[in-house]
Amino acid sequence: MLVADSDEVQSDQLGDFIHRSPGVTAIYNELKSSSRNNILDLGSSSGLSFNFFSKLSCNIHFENIDAFFEECSEDWNTSEGLCTALDKYLSKFSPDKKFDVILAWDIFNYFDRNTLEWLINRLNQHCRPDTLLHMVKYIGKNIPATPRHYQVLDQYQIKISCDDLWCSRPFPNIDTAHMLKSMPGYTMEHIYLQHEGMTKDITEQVLRYQPNGKMINRREASAEIPIHSGITSRLESHRSYGMEAICEYLKTIENACVLDLGSKVTRSSDFLHGYAEQVFVEDLAPSLMTLSDTDQSAIRLHAMRYHQDIKFDVIFAWDLFNYASRTQLEMIHQKLLPHCHQHTKILAFFYTGSEVPIRPQKCYIVDDKNIALVPAPKQISVGNELSAVALLKVFKQFNLANTYILRPGMHRGIYEYIFQMK
Repeated sequence: MLVADSDEVQSDQLGDFIHRSPGVTAIYNELKSSSRNNILDLGSSSGLSFNFFSKLSCNIHFENIDAFFEECSEDWNTSEGLCTALDKYLSKFSPDKKFDVILAWDIFNYFDRNTLEWLINRLNQHCRPDTLLHMVKYIGKNIPATPRHYQVLDQYQIKISCDDLWCSRPFPNIDTAHMLKSMPGYTMEHIYLQHEGMTKDITEQVLRYQPNGKMINRREASAEIPIHSGITSRLESHRSYGMEAICEYLKTIENACVLDLGSKVTRSSDFLHGYAEQVFVEDLAPSLMTLSDTDQSAIRLHAMRYHQDIKFDVIFAWDLFNYASRTQLEMIHQKLLPHCHQHTKILAFFYTGSEVPIRPQKCYIVDDKNIALVPAPKQISVGNELSAVALLKVFKQFNLANTYILRPGMHRGIYEYIFQMK
């Protein structure tokens, strides 16, 4: 059994530091209600991490891949050599061994796409539906010469140990879109960047294994980040009369079900759970990106796939529709219809004025009357921005139920509309 040194936290060596980990917090808040979980830590053995997860009735296995990288020398040179060496190094688990959480830390920064895909396919054999995978990505062209050592102190903080030697990446950086293509069955749950207490050179990502491609009915775990954390100076307030009306509507519904199509970086699911039993969050904006030079209109196939029994009472579209082509709007409408009923409402924002944001703005729900916006850069309006009338030509099964324009406290240039099924 691993035993933690009680003085380990206080006796930081040179290069050790404490990092506020929203990803670990979100994982903790999901695991704490479960009586038994299996953890696979791809990093070094740690008494601190062992003791932390033991208190959650978790079994933890350490793979020590960071030690592998310190010893593998020439195996770094090619993807084939790396996969071969890893295959010999990694533990062989029985077929029935399943993990609920995989802690990859910064290991994937040292892989190319082929090696990442190889390892993920190997790990997937030991994942349950809903298994969480936590990873750290470095910002910039250079990364530590070898993976850092990560230890979980508590549900908020991790201790990171490293030396001061940085080097260029052994393989080109894998962006998020290509990373997900190399990780079959995984969907992005959370992305955390530049929150208070986080180390500035990294982002944290939490992914979920969903081999059937369906969104599971579950509560999104909270990372307990204050709404203004890390972005206070950039937030713009908006008085949302549409949000107020939606909250009043949700109060009348027992076991309400809502869908938030906004950015997962700024999820507001904790607030929405005060009004709804079921909350689904899907960052749809990345799915509107073009897939190829010849396919300029498609929405990604994995997007908006829900169990056939799911019916949404409210859909928060925010400003998303402003950035979709007509073909994409038609596909969104087609995918939503099976999950709507005759009273389903959609809250959507539309832009007016001489300048409009170049991309969807991130929205934080402050309370039942106010929204905080993280503004995007502006561009000159070209005069063909989406209107409510144009949307209704596509969303033919909906009517315009409410309009909120130029009211006190509303952000200049934003109109709010609530659409309802006919």
